[in-house]
Amino acid sequence: MTTLLNVLNVSFARGSNPLFENISFSLNSTDRIGLVGHNGSGKSSLLSLITGDSEPDEGEIRMPRGQRIALVEQFVPAELTQLTLINAVLAALPEEQRTDCRYQADELLEQLGFSTSHSALPLHSLSGGQQNLALLARAILLQPELLLMDEPGNHMDVIALEYLQKYLLSNHSQPFLMISHDRELLNNCCNRTLFLRDHRVYNFDLPFDRAAQALAEHDVKAASARQAEEKEIKRLQASAKRLAVWGRTYDNEDLARKAKSMQKRVDRLKQEQTTVSRGSGLDLQLQTETLRTRSLVTIEKLQIVTLDGEHKLLDIDFQYIRPGDRIALLGRNGAGKSTTINRLVDAIGAGDERVRYNPNVIPGYYDQELDQFQCDRGRMDWLSDRSDAPDQRIKQVLLQNGVPYPDFDRPVDKLSGGECARLMFMLFQLNKPNFLILDEPTNHIDIAGRERLELQLIDSDATLLITSHDRRFIERVANRWWWIHNEQLQELNDLEEFYSVIKQEANPENEQISSTGPIQPATANAAMNEDEALARIEVLETLLKNDKARKARFQKPAKQQEWQRELAELWKELE
Repeated sequence: MTTLLNVLNVSFARGSNPLFENISFSLNSTDRIGLVGHNGSGKSSLLSLITGDSEPDEGEIRMPRGQRIALVEQFVPAELTQLTLINAVLAALPEEQRTDCRYQADELLEQLGFSTSHSALPLHSLSGGQQNLALLARAILLQPELLLMDEPGNHMDVIALEYLQKYLLSNHSQPFLMISHDRELLNNCCNRTLFLRDHRVYNFDLPFDRAAQALAEHDVKAASARQAEEKEIKRLQASAKRLAVWGRTYDNEDLARKAKSMQKRVDRLKQEQTTVSRGSGLDLQLQTETLRTRSLVTIEKLQIVTLDGEHKLLDIDFQYIRPGDRIALLGRNGAGKSTTINRLVDAIGAGDERVRYNPNVIPGYYDQELDQFQCDRGRMDWLSDRSDAPDQRIKQVLLQNGVPYPDFDRPVDKLSGGECARLMFMLFQLNKPNFLILDEPTNHIDIAGRERLELQLIDSDATLLITSHDRRFIERVANRWWWIHNEQLQELNDLEEFYSVIKQEANPENEQISSTGPIQPATANAAMNEDEALARIEVLETLLKNDKARKARFQKPAKQQEWQRELAELWKELE
């Protein structure tokens, strides 16, 4: 086992803001590491230090001399956007190697789901997910000994994600360090997890779900230890103070000396106190109203077309949305999900007979492009422009969601995607909509934020129409599924129907691509099988819980029995 990377006592700050302090970890040739942290914790900055694009303030980063490293960037470099797909991929190589490597590049693109016709298309004309796959192809073509990936699954539809996962799973010998907020991708493809938090790094030789559980257990123990330490410090401080008073009162040097010694012990204990996580300092809250009516929206004989009106995307013969429905709109990139969302939003208050809204509907719309933030208004003013809430209430909501007073006036066009997303949910908190239309709300939110959003959406009894590429988010939140397929909007009885078709499209040769178990080193086959079983158990228990949470007439007893039988078999195998 070869050591490919050593991060030794590294500290780094952005301006006056420290991102991490005195962190250390190593990466070996069998490691496939997921790097996890909240927005702004310094994950991309750490990759920049490893590639040498930035220098640490303290500490050092060591790698074998001449080692090949490749980075899959988070965003497409501007100089590549006008190139064709094949030329953008080949541009990663020195010019003299490009002709000889053309066949290899074509073969690689085919593995990642591209057809021959894609090769001549400009990179900017491809979907965001396809562009990210092209960036992955550029990195792989360099045959790196260490692969770095900065959110490679961003903007990928389920097909593109399947190809990404398929590649990572089929290339077991490729060590990597991957930043991702996609919990399924992290679970399926990583055997180690690093959490960047509290300016420190927490290392677990486990895939994400089990690592997150281990971190939570660590936090509980740390909080308990900190409580005991503070109790001991208070006891010693009281004793030191009492001895000091007695020493002065009775002019007793021995008591005074003991008091000083005890105070030194207190000072040492304070310096060595167990660290307890402060969290991200950010919160995400949601408040909605429930509308008591039989129907919120009725859709009938509606055709969805492209923005220029030239091409039909799909037909909707008849659909309805009732209070409490949490509908996931599914489909490939380009199928018309966002266009359908926009068409339904445009129909609000328009008197359109094809899209009829209950007159008491109060909508809340989350635009995946975050176009509403293209202005220089401060947070406070931006919310005030869009809400009738008094200023005091707006200030209260900002503070509740972790925004300090000095940042109230920060222009919204200077905010990160994650900060914009949180501000949008603050607006919902103020306006209390009874129908939320959320187009890719998870795109810019870290894992902790996604988990918080899931709980908020489920607990709020909100009526939802959502699109998301985050499979776990859809599994946990949705109770109905609309699928855009063959230019029709179909209702599915089960989310697994959709994913089974997607897997077949990505694996036409019926290759067995693991969708549940994390990758482990090749020497640990027994452990890998157990991990796969545990991950499948979690999926099945979630499906059961979500189905049983529905009203009785919407439950699927046959599916519940099937899931329960599979659970019993899995637990029996693990005994």
